[in-house]
Amino acid sequence: MKPALARGLALALISLALLVPAAFAADAAPADPAPAIPETEAVNPFEKGSQTIGLSADFQVPLFTFGGDATTTQTNLKLGGSFSFQYQNFVSRGLALGGTISGAFNGSIAGRSLFIAPLSFRTAYWWALIPFEFCVGAEAGVYILRFDGKGTFGPFAKAGGAAYWKASPQWSLGLEAYYWLVPEIHTGDYASLTRVGNFLQTGISAVYHL
Repeated sequence: MKPALARGLALALISLALLVPAAFAADAAPADPAPAIPETEAVNPFEKGSQTIGLSADFQVPLFTFGGDATTTQTNLKLGGSFSFQYQNFVSRGLALGGTISGAFNGSIAGRSLFIAPLSFRTAYWWALIPFEFCVGAEAGVYILRFDGKGTFGPFAKAGGAAYWKASPQWSLGLEAYYWLVPEIHTGDYASLTRVGNFLQTGISAVYHL
């Protein structure tokens, strides 16, 4: 065999020996990992510094009242309506502080009218399962009440939650339900007039993300 031909054949064998293992290694390489879940879906999107404004229109359902003798009785009120304006600022991921101004009205079986206007401090926790958003919250504050032309005021508490659908980057629309505790407290000779009202606020709500 000629020297030049021998050298060419040797180079070809060496090249083949190098290429074949490389080809098998490429075939055995693991497939690319699945794409990571976008952060907006994997992490609570309600970040510190986020703000929201909420508007709601609800039914105001009278549940029951109990008086100074702690005897539970039926309410004498009819189904009514309520509205509210709410502001929240997120102090950490998911946790919001804010306030709510509300108004609720009910008629009575005797043809009288009841109006309650609470002003309350709010604490709420929010989370999301895109495209849905959820919250649970509690509020405490004071109210002004007017019934049949007579007015009074007292402490107020509220607790409940809501579920929303993210209709756009700015707007979320949903349903809410909150329990109201409205004590009308009297002392002294009028202690027997003390009553504690219990209501259910339920209806539609819209949240604007600032």
